[in-house]
Amino acid sequence: MKKLHKLFFAAGLMIVAACLMFTACTKEGKQGTAGVNGINGVNGTNGMNGQDGTAVCMVCHTVANFDKKIAEYHFSKHYYGTSSARNTKFCARCHTSEGFQQIVISGQYVVANDMPEANRINCTTCHHHSSFDFTGDTVSQILRTNTPVYLNYNKNLVATDFGKINNLCVTCHQIRGATALVYSDTTKRPQVLKKAFDQLPYFPFSNATDLDTVQYRVSRSFAVHDGNQSNLFTGINGYEYKGKTYTRIWKHSANACTDCHMNTYNPADSTGGHSLRVNKAECTACHGSDKLAPIQIAITSKLSELAQLLNARKVFKKTVTATSTTYSAEPTHDFNGKLYPTTQTAGNLFATSVSNNTVSPTTGLVVYDNMLKYAVDADYTNRIGRVWKYGELGAAYNYAYINSELSLGVHNPTYALQLLQNSIDWLNANP
Repeated sequence: MKKLHKLFFAAGLMIVAACLMFTACTKEGKQGTAGVNGINGVNGTNGMNGQDGTAVCMVCHTVANFDKKIAEYHFSKHYYGTSSARNTKFCARCHTSEGFQQIVISGQYVVANDMPEANRINCTTCHHHSSFDFTGDTVSQILRTNTPVYLNYNKNLVATDFGKINNLCVTCHQIRGATALVYSDTTKRPQVLKKAFDQLPYFPFSNATDLDTVQYRVSRSFAVHDGNQSNLFTGINGYEYKGKTYTRIWKHSANACTDCHMNTYNPADSTGGHSLRVNKAECTACHGSDKLAPIQIAITSKLSELAQLLNARKVFKKTVTATSTTYSAEPTHDFNGKLYPTTQTAGNLFATSVSNNTVSPTTGLVVYDNMLKYAVDADYTNRIGRVWKYGELGAAYNYAYINSELSLGVHNPTYALQLLQNSIDWLNANP
């Protein structure tokens, strides 16, 4: 593998050198004004001060440095995870190299279709090597994107600027949102349903109160995936109770993602650098002790307290196995908005969704569709039997918002604890 990398590197270096010669990115230019950091002037004379473009490239592109970065990256979950296997229309955007490049170019939230031949995340996913000017913010010059991000949580209508380097990360590390487009009713009933799908409830922040009621239906979801680190870090898009204040800025708000996730590489445990795994030894060098464990213990405790309150009022369902205890939101309405009964009879039917995907015989690609299935409600004893209040919806969402965040709140522990505590306080005050 190393020989192959070196072969590709050597070939690439020859191409780069040829391009640099072609664009006159040389030490000495003809008929140009004084070069600035390797750029020749035009329509002038005396182009004698340009910097050697090859020398600039070789700051990074040495065989030794290239091999070192690749070795570090092999310890990153971006590399060894199931990235390239997640090549469907709704996953390829972040789990494949070609998918990420496509959405950056197209500006769309999902790729055009499945990518069965896509490759795993690699160097060229996040880096490009065009439009160099060797001046100013050279780091941003080699990132594939650094523009403000249209968050799917806001239905891709509002651009949020997380900072140049962070914008690259947030393109993927955000709340997931929709994973299906429409549902179809194919059950031979009189009505035929073709319905747009919202994964998240999209709270009406401006006009709803915590006591307003809401239909939480089957097919809705609090699944924020594991990508809401960016939302938590900046203290946004949690459910915020009316009249409460929230602290968005905290000790590390000015940091970039790479400050922690690409800190000094530690060969002893393969953390830091391009492993993208935080070298915690550098954190404790400043803090003096491990501050993460107490924070995570406190957040885990609040998550458990909140889940038990939601379970007690039948907003959550508790599932216990030999190895784990999990909580999931318990819908009170079927897909069509019919309230589930509190007592069961043979005639009580409700609609739930099942995959109805097919594979096109001509293209071999998946044609996405979900079908509504009508059946007797097997879970009616666990349901609350009434509409939810927005305060309950918000509490359930806040649980998922923090519980799905893989580091359990450490990206902004202040905001995380406020979301959880305010949810707990509201539930206790509004039985």
